Amino acid sequence: MASAGSQVSELASKLYDACVNEFARDHLFYQNDFLNLKVIPKNDVSLLLECTQSLVNQNLFRLLQKDGKLTWKLIDREDAEKLRNLTPDEAMVYNVIHSTERTGIWVRHIGNRTNLHKSILDRCLKSLEGKNYIKSLHNVKYPSRKMYMLAGLAPSEEVTGGAWFTDGVLDATFIGTIATFIEFKVAELSWYKVPAAERKNKRIKTASGKADVKSSEKNYLPYPYGYTGYPNVAVISQQLHESNLTPVHLSDESLIQLLDTLCYDNKIVALNNGECYRALRNPDAIKAERERKKLEEMDSSEANKQIVKNGMTEAPCGSCPVFRLCSPGSAVSPETCEYFDPWLNNALDF
Repeated sequence: MASAGSQVSELASKLYDACVNEFARDHLFYQNDFLNLKVIPKNDVSLLLECTQSLVNQNLFRLLQKDGKLTWKLIDREDAEKLRNLTPDEAMVYNVIHSTERTGIWVRHIGNRTNLHKSILDRCLKSLEGKNYIKSLHNVKYPSRKMYMLAGLAPSEEVTGGAWFTDGVLDATFIGTIATFIEFKVAELSWYKVPAAERKNKRIKTASGKADVKSSEKNYLPYPYGYTGYPNVAVISQQLHESNLTPVHLSDESLIQLLDTLCYDNKIVALNNGECYRALRNPDAIKAERERKKLEEMDSSEANKQIVKNGMTEAPCGSCPVFRLCSPGSAVSPETCEYFDPWLNNALDF
């Protein structure tokens, strides 16, 4: 019996190593997959089942069922070692979380799949998180749900929202900066800049009645039909990477999302079903708009600074909700007002 047990253990080890070397880690194994490895002598099915059961007992295989057939899935030795150190309840919770990979799973769904009491489930989750086997994550689609995934994995873009989200919040400033850069770069490859020598001049009359020469303001011309130099996603991605505008690596999927947004905003046009893109405005027009926005922001900032420069009419007393109760020596008084001195110092430069 000891010899038979030793043979099963040895064959099981060889079978596991052969599976690791010949198949991908996420492969689902059927009985024929094992037999084709030629590890089991004479393709003895009963001996094969003993070996697979031995690997299941060692947490090196996970037994599953697909389309009514038994299948097995490999478990890394590191994960198997973790499972050996867990209680049965913790191992059950860990396996459920492990099965969701990078998408994570909601606590309520863990409870439904394990049928564990809430207090037991909470204890298992706390233990697994304390051992750094799992971690909680924030899902942008379901911000109120508490979700868990394996600690060693990075959440998918479906969960985090991709590069456009920071801590689960849409980063509008970052999106605006990247969008402006992309529109400008697409415009540079979408419009032909007319050299100064080719620009047409026209004569205009000045106030004195004399003729004056003024160059045309049209410095850019659109490319003719059939032009093939419009940028595609790969070109835009390379330009963005070379600009060092952001340390975040933007995937092609993220760029396509932003390009689609620019198309909806009528700033660029997708050509040939998204094979390349053309800007509707020339680079100078984009620059002019960017400068105008900067000036508006500066004007707004200056206006906010000047808004309190109108003497006593802007004193904090005018908008104080307890103005009628304010009097020298009382609980509310000018001597104890926390707004009066800052107003005198900042607004009136006293």
